[in-house]
Amino acid sequence: MTSSEVAEIAQSKTEHRFRGDIQGLRGIAVGLVLLFHAGVPGFKGGFVGVDIFFVLSGYLITGNLMREIERTGQISFREFYARRIRRLLPASLFVLLVTLIAAAIWFPPLLLPGLALDISSAGLYISNLDFAVRATDYFSTSVIPSPVLHFWSLGVEEQFYLFWPLLLMVVTLRKRFLSLQVLLLSLAVFVASLSFANWLLPRNQPWAFFSFPTRAWELILGALLASAGGLISRIPQALSWVSGALGIAMVIYSGLTQDDPLRFPGTSALLPTLGAFLIIFAGSALKPALPSRSLANKPLEALGKVSYSLYLWHWPVLVIPQVIAMGRLSLVTRIALALLSVLLAALTERYIERPFRGGFIITLKPLRNIAIAGIVASLLAVVAFGVDYAATGDLRNKKISSSASDQRKFIDSLSLKSTPINTVPARAATLDFPVPADLEPDLLNADKDRPITYTDRCHTQMNLKASTQPCIYGDTASTTEIVLFGDSHALSWFPAINQVAKETHWKLLSLTMSACSASDIPAYNPSTGSLMKNCPIWRKASIQRIIAAHPYLILVASTSGFATTVNSVLSKGAARAAIFTAGMKRTLTQLKSSGAKVMLISDTPALDKDPLVCLSAHPKSTLACATPVADAISNDWIAIESQIASSNSIPLIKPQMWVCPTNPCPVVIGKILTYFDTGHMTATFSQALAGRLKSAITSALVPATK
Repeated sequence: MTSSEVAEIAQSKTEHRFRGDIQGLRGIAVGLVLLFHAGVPGFKGGFVGVDIFFVLSGYLITGNLMREIERTGQISFREFYARRIRRLLPASLFVLLVTLIAAAIWFPPLLLPGLALDISSAGLYISNLDFAVRATDYFSTSVIPSPVLHFWSLGVEEQFYLFWPLLLMVVTLRKRFLSLQVLLLSLAVFVASLSFANWLLPRNQPWAFFSFPTRAWELILGALLASAGGLISRIPQALSWVSGALGIAMVIYSGLTQDDPLRFPGTSALLPTLGAFLIIFAGSALKPALPSRSLANKPLEALGKVSYSLYLWHWPVLVIPQVIAMGRLSLVTRIALALLSVLLAALTERYIERPFRGGFIITLKPLRNIAIAGIVASLLAVVAFGVDYAATGDLRNKKISSSASDQRKFIDSLSLKSTPINTVPARAATLDFPVPADLEPDLLNADKDRPITYTDRCHTQMNLKASTQPCIYGDTASTTEIVLFGDSHALSWFPAINQVAKETHWKLLSLTMSACSASDIPAYNPSTGSLMKNCPIWRKASIQRIIAAHPYLILVASTSGFATTVNSVLSKGAARAAIFTAGMKRTLTQLKSSGAKVMLISDTPALDKDPLVCLSAHPKSTLACATPVADAISNDWIAIESQIASSNSIPLIKPQMWVCPTNPCPVVIGKILTYFDTGHMTATFSQALAGRLKSAITSALVPATK
């Protein structure tokens, strides 16, 4: 995943000897990543191999740049970037092209637009920014990883290559005390970057994980060693022995035990990176001790030699079969695929890396190298989007024929009855039929079929500040106000509730926030690995706003899939349900103090397949994408919701039969797509359920008016 700087060291003068220990460390790093991604038991921390590569890159690149400054008094940027292009681009573009071809043959068409963007950004080495943006979208619809996701680390390194040589050149305009100047610069960048990473991590983990400024300190850790090269070469052998052994132990321990990548690149990343630091430090001695020499063994060196190509190949080789199978592969299959990636890496290193590094076809002329790189990367992007356009042609050419009223009439015509709690609903078998030509919404645009509160910025995202918009809908001139309150599953009901409000002449106040339950509980955000600080702030402010509004009716909905903690430990099972129940009682007590009638909407079913991707892969069979009722609906959770409603003397609206009228739960009813991901209804389907919801609300209000 890093540049092939070991070869440069081998070609340098004797004082910059070939470092077998570094080659071996590269072998360990790529081996950890490979075993981790293959899901081999015992290597849950293998992702730290990427952090080790960053340290190695910082050390090797900085050492080469310093030697160039010492030798010529300057840095030739043309030569520097031409060398990077010859070493990195041929293999990476080849793997990207093969991945694109494989995806065009085997991928569901709906995945190709996203892959085209991924491949284009990977070819331009900015995929880390692409993935950071998409990771912050709570409603990202596909649970299938991109086959080029691993290119994010190459993006970080290339951005380092843009930034670091220029900064080195500026601070070393005075050639005296070169090493000291580089050391001081490295220390300053290291402290600034690590501090920023620790600050950003709990606030926006995806950007902290993927962005160059928060990862720079790992590369700079290697630069610190390079700046002190002359000094550390004279360390005694005893110190080399201790630091080498300790470094190896830290790296291996990290690869076996560090199981939470969400805490990276904060201080948790210090263990593997400092381990790599100590290994490089120990091997810098003129007479390295046994631990350093042990890394320079033939198997590790051989793995290190192909580590760049192996990093490129291993992820698409593992992911593409998973996409084809539409599920997780067996351990034996994953190990076989990992071995296949090693073979592909060896062939790529021999027949692509080495020849192009020597100037095969692209020559050794810097300007020509840079021009060819730009042209080829651009052509790859054009081809990727061309494949996307050709493959999704059928998905684009869909006709829309019915109105919202037609959709609602169809849903209302179905016999969708409520069922008493603790009984299994008697559902008819789900019929199989092709994806309708006039599916609403169509597959290409379904992920955008969200409530208007989302685009109006009335829905608060989990990583952003609370919305300050009025968020008033329904009959805005009415003096009778109702409220929708809860998380993103409450948001799914907005189109239906908004339609009911218009028909009933109610003013609607919508207050929803992603991953923030209406229940008064600590909200744990799995994407950051920490509690959401803005959730309790938003919840308290929303409840205060509701009480001040004195509404007529409050509709509350929350997901059953919430995550919460007790003493920093994730709660599970009965303990988790008890925390939710107690928290909901506190919330409902506050809401009822407003004088409003309060109703609880039971959680909607959950799907076990991404409906958009699945239907794209199975255009002739909507049944192939259905989820068994037993997997989609938890009667135990409905019982918990019923107990909450009963103990707090409020009605419970149970919509499970509306959303899942047959078994298995269909993803298409008539010609309406029910969900745009595994947990959220499409706005089209939600609005079509307005009649059902209106009847349920009206029935629940009748006892209160007697």
